[in-house]
Parts: sequence; structure tokens; C-alpha cells
Amino acid sequence: MCTGAGLRYARHPMAEPTLPRGLQAVLSGIVDRELAGRMTRVCLAAARCIEQLQAINLVSLEPAEAEDGSADLSLWEQMAPAVADTVAATSGLCAVIDAEFPDASSRSGVFASESSDERAEAEAALVFQSVARLLRAQLAAVRDMVRRPELMASRWALLEELQRLRAEFRRRVGDAVYLAAAATSAVRRDDVVPGASQEVQRALLYRATAADLVKQVRVRLERADEPLPRLVAGLSGDLTLFASMPAWRHVHASPKRHFLAVKAFLSRADLERADVDEAVRGLLDTLLDVADALTHEVLASHDLQVFADVAFRLEQAQLHVTLGTGAAAWAFGAALTQTETLRGRTERLDAVLRRFKKEPLDDADAVAVREAIDALREAVTEVASPRPGPAAPPGS
Repeated sequence: MCTGAGLRYARHPMAEPTLPRGLQAVLSGIVDRELAGRMTRVCLAAARCIEQLQAINLVSLEPAEAEDGSADLSLWEQMAPAVADTVAATSGLCAVIDAEFPDASSRSGVFASESSDERAEAEAALVFQSVARLLRAQLAAVRDMVRRPELMASRWALLEELQRLRAEFRRRVGDAVYLAAAATSAVRRDDVVPGASQEVQRALLYRATAADLVKQVRVRLERADEPLPRLVAGLSGDLTLFASMPAWRHVHASPKRHFLAVKAFLSRADLERADVDEAVRGLLDTLLDVADALTHEVLASHDLQVFADVAFRLEQAQLHVTLGTGAAAWAFGAALTQTETLRGRTERLDAVLRRFKKEPLDDADAVAVREAIDALREAVTEVASPRPGPAAPPGS
């Protein structure tokens, strides 16, 4: 069964999208106004495409149970209008790219000076053309989905594939806008890609919310004297609350299916404590894998900027301590506030954040402030150390 009455999607003319301010600034700074006009038209088409992809509501089609049921053609028919409009929006973007930056356009500017409009035009042309080719290949995959038996036999598999393709479309369109803008000046992806800042906020919300859930559930599981019925009731309540939060909405189908399977398991009457512990800890690992994937796929740039900002604030706090200005606690508080967006990265960092929320340094002496600075710096440095990222895809 579906959780909703079908795909809540209506065809209606979409208003012209507003480009991010960072992207507007990039386009305004291009001296060659003819080039600026062409890039603006492609960026507007990209923004329309991203908005169209975001308008598809797949949550209403998610099954209410973990068991696999036949997807059949009825589910595909429910999705068909949105999928068709997605194909149209993506094809429309490719058409705009072909018109504004055709394959035959000059590439002689690739080796021009880094700040020249000639180089920017040549690099943007290469980026747009390459992304258009990738999008066309992915459009073929969308059209072929209905002919893949393994998808049409499973509602969960079909939803997962649709989510994967939608996320891949958005990522590629965002890549095109980001690299084209970067050809003209140094920019941050979050500042120029339509919808990127909202995606970052969703990822931050999930990472922090998942970390809170994991900590609370682990505390429950470690209470050896907790009666099993009370433990199961508490765990079920924690999971139900988590699933009702906005952070859960944009997670892919596979983790949601695992989530539903564990929820169903907890409702059984023949539970053993060891089995409950194993099932729930396995689910926690899945939720943390999603957070880890979001960290590396969506939040990498954001987190790097936070590392730099926190280091700057901690340096200020250290100087205030050395000079005895009395403002060290304020500077440390500013660093703590910035670090809050990293919540969920590591348990050690989360513990440091909780500690100094409970023990503010407003009236602390220089020794206490210096110790706090060292503790936060060590925790953030540990997080900033490079490590390999996971292969799992992030939420859509």
C-alpha cells in the first residue's frame, strides 16, 4: 500500500526562477555582455530544471511496509506526469545549451589568461556541452525504466531508482552551473548553484537529528536493567518521532525500508533482548551511513569553510587570553556557535559542544578559557583530518 493517495503533482506554469545572489554577481561581473546573456539564459534553464526535479513528490508513493510488493504499471502511471515533465525540463536545458554554446563554438580561449572572458567562454562551453551529453544519456535510462523487470517487480526498487536518477540529474545540472561560474571567478558551490543552499540545510538537519537519535537510542540499549517491554516501547517511540521529523523526508528508499523492517520487528511478541540490540544497532549504522554520505557528497565545502572560520575565531580567542582583554570568552562563544553546524560529525565533537553549552565560560578565568580553546580545537582538528568517503549515495 502507498502512504498517500498517489503522486501529489500538478502541472502548472512555473514562475521564472530567481538565481542565487552569488550567481547573479558572477554574471553581472562578466565584461562581455553578450557572453553574460548567453550564460544567464543557460543558468535560468538550469534553475528551472532543478526546480522541476524538486517538485516531484515521491514521499507520497513510499510503501507503508518493508515487504516488497509488485510495483506494476499502476505505480508507473502515477509517476508518469512528473517523470514526463522532468524529461521535458532536462531536454529543454539541453536545447538551451545547444543554442547558446553549440559544439562548433570556438575553444581557442581555453589557454588564454585565467581572468579573460575568452577563457571563461571556452571553459563554460566545454562544461555545458559535457554535462548536456551526460544528461541525455541519463534521460535514456529514465525512458528505459519501464522495460526493466527488476524495477517493475518491486515498488521499493522502482522508488530507489527514481530517487537516484533525480539526485543524479540535480547534481549534474548543479555541476554545470558551478563549473561555468568558477570559470569566471573564485566561487563557492553553495553560493551559485540554484537550490544548493537549501540542500545543504537539509543535510545539516539530517546529520544533527540522526546524531541525536543515535545517542539517545544507544543510551537506552546500554541500560542492562531496563525491562524488555519498556525498552521496546521506548525504542519504538524514538523511531516514530524521528520518522516524523523533516530530516527524514529526503532520505532514499533503501534506508527507509530498513527502518520500517526494524519497526515491524519491534512490534513482535516473541522478542529477545539480544535480537533487539542487534536489529536496532544495525539500523543505527544505516542511519549513520546516510549521514556520512551526506557529509562527503553535500557538506564537504560547507564543513571546510566552518573549519576555517572556527580556526580564525579560536585564534582570536587565544590572543584575547594572552593580552588579558577580557573578551576571550566572547570569541570562544562565537567559535562554538560556528562549530554547532558540524554537530553529528563525531561523538567527541558532539560531547565538547554539549559540555560547553552546559558550562558557559562567561565568568571563567583565563586558565579555563585556554583549556576550552584547546579542547574545541582538538575536536575540530580531529574532524578536519582527511579520511576516505563512503560509496553510498546521499538522500534525494
